Amino acid sequence: MKKIIIITVTFICALSEINAQQHIDNMQLKCLYEHYYQYSTSKSTQMLIDTMRLEVGQKICKFYSCNYGLFDSTVIVTGDVMRIVYKSKPNKSRNSYTVYVNYPENKTTFNGNAIGTLNYFEYIEDFEIPRWTVHSETQTILSHLCKKATCRFRGRDYVAWYALDIPISRGPYKFAGLPGLILKIADTENLYSFECIGIEKANTPMYKEKKDGIETVPTTREKFIHMEKRTHQNPKSIVEIMTKNLGFNFDDIKDKIPDNAKVNYNPIELE
Repeated sequence: MKKIIIITVTFICALSEINAQQHIDNMQLKCLYEHYYQYSTSKSTQMLIDTMRLEVGQKICKFYSCNYGLFDSTVIVTGDVMRIVYKSKPNKSRNSYTVYVNYPENKTTFNGNAIGTLNYFEYIEDFEIPRWTVHSETQTILSHLCKKATCRFRGRDYVAWYALDIPISRGPYKFAGLPGLILKIADTENLYSFECIGIEKANTPMYKEKKDGIETVPTTREKFIHMEKRTHQNPKSIVEIMTKNLGFNFDDIKDKIPDNAKVNYNPIELE
């Protein structure tokens, strides 16, 4: 009979209501975006969807998932087969990051966790504005007349549509620098796309969240990418981190984990 080993890890990705909060700005606008992105393993490829929220403040923008909450991850090793099963609601986000643009001033702060880790990691980088080319084509999104713009940003080519009547030089994720709010943007391979589905005026505080009970580890963008790539391409490292954090002996199961079980690493930022 094949030996079955099951390790269940609860990732506590608490909602903002129960997090410690730091008031960093006041919101002027709240925007919701549908975010489609490709998720591939060695056996399958699927397009996932997430609902993301952009909070536009007087100086700072905050971008994060509306869906990210509590979920369980179970690692099941049966003989020479390893499976990682996520217990979550349909379309539950796998995006655990928050992006703060112009926080600190002229900087971007990224807060997120890599697959298989229990800690959150945070890095601060220079606020980079893509070099845009504006085109004559237009289309209407949510009753707003939008103009086309293109750019190359960190290894991918993008097509964006920005609202002519919303003079806010911001957009989803780390995109900014156009003379209007970006309502739609996608890379030319359609692996990553964001499309606005709702806009609402706001006059409420904007907070920087701190996950209660979870350590936030300062790092650099380069180190975070290296760690994220490692946990995608080396499944043994995922289980090793999980088992060590839970007090299990990784040596008991490491030989049961196949070397070819991996998640393809094709991030939004290639460079």
